[in-house]
Amino acid sequence: MRRANVTISASHTPTASSSRAPTGYYIPSEILQKIFSYALYLDQVTAVRLLQLNHVWRQVLQTSAYTRVELCSASALENFASLVRARPEVARAVRRLWIGPTHARSDFLSILSLPMPGDSAYLEKQREQVYNDTRFVLRACRRLEDIALSGSLVAADIVQSYGTACQPRCITSINPHSFISAFDAPMFRRVQELRVCDVNLSHSEVDAIRRMPVLQHFVHTTPKDYGDCSRDAHVLRKVVVEKDPLEGLAKMRIDDKPLRIGIRGVPARASATAQALQASLEEDKKHIDIYTETIPSTMVEEWEALRDIVFNAQGDYSRMALEDDTGAWVDPTNALQFLWHEWQARSA
Repeated sequence: MRRANVTISASHTPTASSSRAPTGYYIPSEILQKIFSYALYLDQVTAVRLLQLNHVWRQVLQTSAYTRVELCSASALENFASLVRARPEVARAVRRLWIGPTHARSDFLSILSLPMPGDSAYLEKQREQVYNDTRFVLRACRRLEDIALSGSLVAADIVQSYGTACQPRCITSINPHSFISAFDAPMFRRVQELRVCDVNLSHSEVDAIRRMPVLQHFVHTTPKDYGDCSRDAHVLRKVVVEKDPLEGLAKMRIDDKPLRIGIRGVPARASATAQALQASLEEDKKHIDIYTETIPSTMVEEWEALRDIVFNAQGDYSRMALEDDTGAWVDPTNALQFLWHEWQARSA
């Protein structure tokens, strides 16, 4: 059993049976390992510091340290890709992966914006580098179970190139850019839980979701307080009601467990959409587990501010906060942080 000498700084009062105060106590390394392993989940800064203790502890903690990896900028993604190239064993430890912005100042917001004819050569090079690094990391991390990706990284023309080496169980798409996602890509054929944050779902996206062969749980977060709830319900209805009776046979579902649909939004909209969806499914004699969850009302303005930044990605967006129509200042970072912290909590 390895032992570590841990010095206690608190003063010690000698007793009659002790001639001098001890300078420290020995803690078994197994107990230290449990403490360090728990500390790894606090944040990535703590994890990095623990890996720098010494060579022995780095080898012991490495597997736990890289279980959850969060890449919130292009440089972080590039550095992690370089690490995986140098040390392939790191990729085998990764189980949960976040690739996307967590702050309104993240360079991901501009790099992963919608490509435009006037984009600079430098921006195009950065975008291609991010796509290449993402492709490499996803192919290398073959034991991934849970992935959160920025919307551009799930776009139809990108996601098809990821191959099938990585087969996650859960996918989270954070899509302020409103890219059309391809959820029926080969990499997603074993996904059981899909979470999407976007103001709307396109009909092609719903068709792709319906074709996911083992999907059991679909959660749609809609940070908006406008629009027709019946339209949203009609789109969600297509997830479980096929246009063609033969389409259900063509999907070749591996698991016939009933689908759960979660509708998340501001209270009034979430409830109205769920009621409209439930009513339409009763007409089709479809029994689906539908539930609602509420999001903070402030997230609507924060998401709109985030979309303003996204669609002005080439302009000046250095300010963290934008002013809404009522003159109040909102921080678009809060919307990203809310989703990021939720994703982190699911691994706790």
